[in-house]
Amino acid sequence: MENLEVMMTARSATVNVLDIKGFTLIEIAVVILVLGLFVSFALPKFGDISDVNLKSTARNLSMTVRYLYSEAAFKKNIYKLVFDTKNNEYWVEILEGNEYEVSTDPFLRKKKITGNVFLKDIITERTLGKTKSDENQDYNYILFLPTGYVEPAVIHIESNNGDVYTLATNPYTGTMKIYDEYKDIMINHNN
Repeated sequence: MENLEVMMTARSATVNVLDIKGFTLIEIAVVILVLGLFVSFALPKFGDISDVNLKSTARNLSMTVRYLYSEAAFKKNIYKLVFDTKNNEYWVEILEGNEYEVSTDPFLRKKKITGNVFLKDIITERTLGKTKSDENQDYNYILFLPTGYVEPAVIHIESNNGDVYTLATNPYTGTMKIYDEYKDIMINHNN
């Protein structure tokens, strides 16, 4: 009887070559076809990432402006949001004594705008009527005063594919209005 059990165990452990299963060429072709269809429909939705980067940059700039508005009023200090259009970056400086110093706040550190998005221009009351050749420097800035006032400014950012966003500060609330197109907005004290 024991021999019979050993024999049955040994027999069930053997593998028949015909029992090995795999994928047929037709099954593999169907899977590749289905994946190809999925990619052809999904890829256009993810293809234009520059629009996402443009929106993200606009939101980041808007949050930075709102934060600086609050910080200037709360800490009773003058802040300056500085833009370097040549290197496509911005940072914050704080008035300490008689000089501006770069902020050490991690939220306000120097930020490089990436993802095929570029600072097209920054328009403030100081730059009205000036052309690029009139400016001796590539820096422009927006002032934030401790009285709860933000200098009126318009920022245009552009993506590689030519899409432009316009961001305009509200001097009395510290908010930014964001337009998904180029807008030539007049800057005056009565915004």
